[in-house]
Amino acid sequence: MATTTGDLLPRRGEVWWVQVGKRRPAVVVQTDAVREPRVRSFLVAPLTSRLHVEGLPGNLRLDRRATGLRRTSVANVYDLQKVLRSDFVERLGSLPKGLLDQLDASLRLVLDL
Repeated sequence: MATTTGDLLPRRGEVWWVQVGKRRPAVVVQTDAVREPRVRSFLVAPLTSRLHVEGLPGNLRLDRRATGLRRTSVANVYDLQKVLRSDFVERLGSLPKGLLDQLDASLRLVLDL
């Protein structure tokens, strides 16, 4: 676990509490290929407990056991955000490979990659 003063860099597929105006959970979607100390920000998909947004194409429902959160959530791929390294508050865990593969497919869909 790391805090805003920790040295650990976020990795793709990790779920973190981040501070973006308010404290909220997010999953890192940025590639680890650019994961180095000079990189000061990371791209994330925010997680929401508003399960109705699961109906939007590409959004991905994540069970609470997969995220480390108390409730089931949805990765909102329509609201990708840049988060400064200093705003990563606490690491909750990592998505299993199968869910990360689904998240990749979601990103390819909404970004037309």
